[in-house]
Amino acid sequence: MSPEVRTAHPLRIARIRPETAGAATITFDDPDQVVGGSAGWYVIVRVMVEGEEHRRPFSLSSTPELGQPPAITAKRNPGGLVSSHLVERARPGDVVDVEPAAAGGFEVRIGAGRRRTVYCFAAGSGIVPVMSIVRGVLAVEEGSVVHLLYGNRTPGDAIFGGELAALAADHPERFRVSRVFSGRGERIDYRAVDRLLVSTPPTTADVWYLVCGPPGMNRTVEARLRSLGIPGDRLLVERYQPPQRDGAPTPYDGAQVRLEDYDHVGTAAAGDVLLDALGGPASPLYFACRSGVCGTCRALLVAGDVDPGVPFALTEAEQAAGVVLTCVARPLSAEVVLRSC
Repeated sequence: MSPEVRTAHPLRIARIRPETAGAATITFDDPDQVVGGSAGWYVIVRVMVEGEEHRRPFSLSSTPELGQPPAITAKRNPGGLVSSHLVERARPGDVVDVEPAAAGGFEVRIGAGRRRTVYCFAAGSGIVPVMSIVRGVLAVEEGSVVHLLYGNRTPGDAIFGGELAALAADHPERFRVSRVFSGRGERIDYRAVDRLLVSTPPTTADVWYLVCGPPGMNRTVEARLRSLGIPGDRLLVERYQPPQRDGAPTPYDGAQVRLEDYDHVGTAAAGDVLLDALGGPASPLYFACRSGVCGTCRALLVAGDVDPGVPFALTEAEQAAGVVLTCVARPLSAEVVLRSC
């Protein structure tokens, strides 16, 4: 079986717009419209850093439904190799390899005939996919209303601060932004969720809830909304970072890892995840984030034992069915047999 080919297209950076001291929006020239996608989708960006290719998923910060050229917004983070490279070193005219947009679990189909109330909870760079959707809903769905609760450390850390203010001024009856600043001791906790919902009751029968921020905020907001009986198909949570986990078991040093449908075998060195044992970039499996968030490197566990790590992108049903994320799972037995899925 031949490995799946994922095409990355060389796109020129058209412009770079600083958003904050540590974040920037990067817009690409895409004359052949190879990126495509919809609001809330993501792209895989491939960059060379110190002679090695690195791949990372980035949410689209542009809104394809409005005919905007593809753009991503990167925030510099400690240890964030690719995001820091893009914010600090990328320049207009540089060429970056970008794969066509893909749908994750954070998609709201935008349509002119829709009438809905959309509650958004975002913090930090979690505003990026939310902004892609909010911009489209306000422009296309004239009968829809959007309420955003947006958290940052300080006002100066707010990505898209100017555009959000402009949208609120342009749509005073349809868009409300509430701000929370952790530098002042404020948090997006269950009380903040309740205050927003009570002060801005829905004006339509169709109500949606979008959540994207740090793991702690996501868990708090999601738990509160679920406790209020929010339907699962109207609650979308986008996760950028997996939670920390203590007490992981010791991996099996020297385990043989086999991807049976590709007849591909590798050996795990001490501490290797399954993806590394299969060859990393040379593996037949497609991968991107390497942190259990995007879910692209999934495989079915056919035989053997593994420590699944924190497979944030998998549902409970997928985990129960034996699906693992090879970028975070480690072998616990002498042999592990996988099948791509």
